[in-house]
Amino acid sequence: MAATESSIFAIPSLFQASTKAVIHNLHNYEESLWETPENIKQAILRLMSKRGLITDENIDKVLTPRLRSLDLSGSKVSDECLFKLSSVRHLVKLDLNSFKESNQSITSAGIISLSKTCPYLQIVYLRRNINLTDDAICALSENCPMLRELNVGGCILLTDSSLRALGESSKSLKSLNIIASQVTDDGIHSLCQGDCSQVLTEIDMSGCKHLTDEAVELLLQSCPQLRILLFARCPGITENSRIALEEKLLSTEGAQMKQVSWTIY
Repeated sequence: MAATESSIFAIPSLFQASTKAVIHNLHNYEESLWETPENIKQAILRLMSKRGLITDENIDKVLTPRLRSLDLSGSKVSDECLFKLSSVRHLVKLDLNSFKESNQSITSAGIISLSKTCPYLQIVYLRRNINLTDDAICALSENCPMLRELNVGGCILLTDSSLRALGESSKSLKSLNIIASQVTDDGIHSLCQGDCSQVLTEIDMSGCKHLTDEAVELLLQSCPQLRILLFARCPGITENSRIALEEKLLSTEGAQMKQVSWTIY
């Protein structure tokens, strides 16, 4: 019985207990983080990220040169935080999604700076950062050539210029979320003209009020690897898209599609 109980109620290691103690008393230890060994910094950073404790003021104290993934989705940060990421040049993934409410503190200036200091970015989540403009997406596309996942859903200021830049420069783009943006059929056409059309597997363009059936047909015709296509709440899309989609699903290529979602007006 004793052996069974010990296996169920695992005792945290001294390392785990120590890092949690630092988090619980962060205001007392914050300055000493500068001199903390890299492996301990990484553990502290993960806990701070989970608890939304990262700020513009403390971010640079817990960054390490070999950091590859950074989750800021639960923390309240601004462009000032992004300006400090020059020390993590080999960052591959950055999560700046805003889930609870729209975020206004991240602007194009911060993303442009990020794209220049972290050129190896492949996965960037920027959902509901409502002050981002096309300049931010153009910079990411031009400066981060390995970009393969981009979520800018709810970034309501984005237009066809963003899709044009992605079509021209983001050859590896596989997943794109442009929910509730201002894109039109012309932007989808530009995206489909780019090399990424041959590798694009997922696109969510729900809530894009300026799109029509042409956008759906372009994607179905131009993107042979497309597996997930979402276009709910697009009032300009009609029954014709449903018919085109059903024809696609009956084809050999269409049989490989995993998820589709739409609303017909």
